[in-house]
Amino acid sequence: MKIEEQAIEQIIKLEPTLCRTPEGNPGYDLYEKDSSGKPIRWIEVKSMTGSLANRPVGLSRVQFEYARERGPAYWLYVVEHATDLAQSRILRIQDPVAHARTFTFDRGWIEIARSEPPA
Repeated sequence: MKIEEQAIEQIIKLEPTLCRTPEGNPGYDLYEKDSSGKPIRWIEVKSMTGSLANRPVGLSRVQFEYARERGPAYWLYVVEHATDLAQSRILRIQDPVAHARTFTFDRGWIEIARSEPPA
């Protein structure tokens, strides 16, 4: 969580109109409001000490649903090298669900996988 906090601080310095959500908000970390105070953009932040080229990031089911429902108004911000300000880079991905070409099923799926054929 500390690395994510550093990433969020970096983002807010660059985009000061963004607002934080309460800690533990399940679908996104930041949002932008219009002049009337209505949310118009939602942002999920993923942070890492390395590069996206070397390690993937994922969205939780709730984050994925928020992204799907909000379409182009939902952004995924990936902060690479978040603990090193000299190397840090923010990758901004608009509407990540619409741009996904595949969905990866990793070792976490073993818990619900069946080894026997269906009856």
